Amino acid sequence: MKEQDGGIAVSVWIASLVMMIGLISSAYLHPAWLLLAAGVSWALVACIPLPYRKYVACYSLITILAGLFFYGYENLHTSEVKPLAQKEQRIWIEGVIDSPVKRDGDVARFFVTITSWGENQSDQNEHQSLEKIALRVKLGSFQEASQIEQWRRGSVIVAPIQLSLPASARNPHAFDYASYLYWQGVHVTGETNYQAVDMTPVFSVTASFQEWQDSGAKRIEALFTDPEIAGYMKSLLLGLGQEVNPELASMYSNLGLSHILAISGLHVTMVSSMFMWCLERIGIRRRLAFVVTILFLIGYVLLVGASASAIRSGLMGSVGLLCQVFGKRLDGKDVWAGALILMLVVNPYQLWHVGFQLSFAVTLGLIIFVPYSLQVFVRVPVWIRTLVAVTLSAQLVSFLFLIYHFHLFSPVSWLVNLVVTPILSAIALPFGYIAVVLDFVHPFLAVIPVWVSTAMLKWIHLPLFAIEKMRLPFTYWPHPSWWWLVLYTCFLGVLPILWKLGYHRKRDIMLTFVIFLLFIVAARQPFSGVEEVRITFLDVGQGDSIVVEIGDQKVYLMDAGGTMQFPAAEPWMEKRDPFEVGKDVVLPFLMSRGIEKIDRVIMTHGDLDHIGGLKSLISHFSFGEVLVNGTAPSKLEGEIVQLFRQEGVPILTGLPGQSWSDGPGIEWKWLHPGESTFSGNDASVVLQLTAFNKTVLFTGDIEKDGEGQLVQNGLTSVDVLKVAHHGSNTSSNEELLAVTAPKVAVISAGVKNRYGHPSSEVLHRLKKSGSVVYRTDVHGAITLVITPAGLYWQAQILDT
Repeated sequence: MKEQDGGIAVSVWIASLVMMIGLISSAYLHPAWLLLAAGVSWALVACIPLPYRKYVACYSLITILAGLFFYGYENLHTSEVKPLAQKEQRIWIEGVIDSPVKRDGDVARFFVTITSWGENQSDQNEHQSLEKIALRVKLGSFQEASQIEQWRRGSVIVAPIQLSLPASARNPHAFDYASYLYWQGVHVTGETNYQAVDMTPVFSVTASFQEWQDSGAKRIEALFTDPEIAGYMKSLLLGLGQEVNPELASMYSNLGLSHILAISGLHVTMVSSMFMWCLERIGIRRRLAFVVTILFLIGYVLLVGASASAIRSGLMGSVGLLCQVFGKRLDGKDVWAGALILMLVVNPYQLWHVGFQLSFAVTLGLIIFVPYSLQVFVRVPVWIRTLVAVTLSAQLVSFLFLIYHFHLFSPVSWLVNLVVTPILSAIALPFGYIAVVLDFVHPFLAVIPVWVSTAMLKWIHLPLFAIEKMRLPFTYWPHPSWWWLVLYTCFLGVLPILWKLGYHRKRDIMLTFVIFLLFIVAARQPFSGVEEVRITFLDVGQGDSIVVEIGDQKVYLMDAGGTMQFPAAEPWMEKRDPFEVGKDVVLPFLMSRGIEKIDRVIMTHGDLDHIGGLKSLISHFSFGEVLVNGTAPSKLEGEIVQLFRQEGVPILTGLPGQSWSDGPGIEWKWLHPGESTFSGNDASVVLQLTAFNKTVLFTGDIEKDGEGQLVQNGLTSVDVLKVAHHGSNTSSNEELLAVTAPKVAVISAGVKNRYGHPSSEVLHRLKKSGSVVYRTDVHGAITLVITPAGLYWQAQILDT
């Protein structure tokens, strides 16, 4: 950068970086950091050579202004109704629909910007507001479901709503709904039913584009008769990601192909190129065609839902076209930075949106790394080098975000992307758009592109599903440490600098590759928790699921919770992807720990709330063996045992007195059941773990008779008791507590469960015995870590 006429040439690229530093600092630091930053900047300006002072002062000012802007934006998005939501109070609101209405079965969800509200219908205009809330509308009939799908953004609603606070994550590294809504500018949620809502349609530009998007979706449904292919094409062509079949979406996510279904630079480049080609074919001059294409891109971004990736692509594409119009040339990093700054000025909270992060990070990676990558293996044809460079650059950057947010990165992701992405980009995407356009002329003209797209997708999905089922190692990654994130980011940032300095000889490239491999190894955290036993009592609602990790050697899974599923009364009420605790709670936790093999599954007994979640896990992991109680299995237990047998997993049981060791100082004992007449809850498997001289007793759902047998067989005192049967009054009798004298008791129960667990009587007994009590309904997941030096506890939710 050089001084120009007494001023300075500010790099947009560097300005965007320091702007992000200012926003992130304000999000996590005390406002006093602004004073510290100002003081440090003043000191630097006073000390450094004169030619650099203006640059330091300028970029420091941008950082501080970005921080002040964040505080101002945050202040504008505070909540007036949050105190009422804490009391779950009912209010009347008038507001504007601020997002597409998404219906799933008998529930519709969308954002509403409240314009006025009151505690009663008569004074609903008492308080003026511009607060956004997440609204959930319950539907009572197919007619209501059909009607609510016609509601559009911009329409006005008046309704009584029940306020509540969004739930925070109740398990380690789980999806945090409260945090997600916070970065959407939402602090509270509301619920109402359809009949109580008065909706007034209001014309808006976004509503018109949504109408056209819905019209396009219906046209795609008519063209592609296979529902799975139709849903896929609606996502690929129109950005309707919620239309993709859940199993197909999961496969794309597991193999690192989800980006294909998001509107990105690929879509913008292809659509704009096709549109430009059509304009030139009908005789429009090139410069005018560029201008018309820019206007077309604006409409296209609105049509596909204006996601972060679509807006970013549209902005960068439009700038590129403007450069063509005026004959200018801009650096790709500056175009990227301009789009970033503009979007963050509109909404700085976007910096915490996963889609925004991935879109901008991967695009920057392509801009920076592809040119350097093309200079490697120069004898290889340029199209192959380009394909490999784009794939590896995207994988290199996205790796950090995927393991942080999703704990998932397939070892064959780079190869799958290298092969599949070009095929889908060259066939499915263009042929899909061509089919839709030709359908406007005459449906018969769309037959061939529809057939080609459908055949290709079915052909390519078969091997992809087969690869997904292979259970490849190094697919699930433990949640990365903050130091790893920082060092890996610095590593990526230093690479282009070193290349420019001349460090790109063969030995330099080999050293870089070795360092990259070391980062991959470090991401697996091979030395983490080597000499510890980590026991996590997961919050699975009204049920049990306990994960025991013995150093880095063994993993035990005791039960996996379960979700009671009721068939929908009518077809329209069916959920696309209903909540299931094994799939939505236990699986994400195991992934976040980087667990890929479960050495022993303990099915304590056959109740749904203990073993129902296992069905969803069997296809995702390899297993050593399964321990059961040895009694006649329930229908559900028999089905799950059969699934394990189909996978070749041995099914075993035990007898009182049997023991085994998982290393020095770590011993398990089978205490119950034995060869007896116990059944049901009293036949629960009871195990005792002794680790580094600390004892933990796992009791399943055992009740009074079973506890009596345990005491008769000879129990000793324990350090930790997993309270039986969720704290039911039929368990944890005084005799058991007197013998075991647990220092800490853990109760697994659902929030506000219908059984009233844990019972007040059991809590009184535990208090009387001197036990400290942890409860999943109060504390969320509870983690016990035992080391040779002692033990410590971690609760997901602090006890207030």
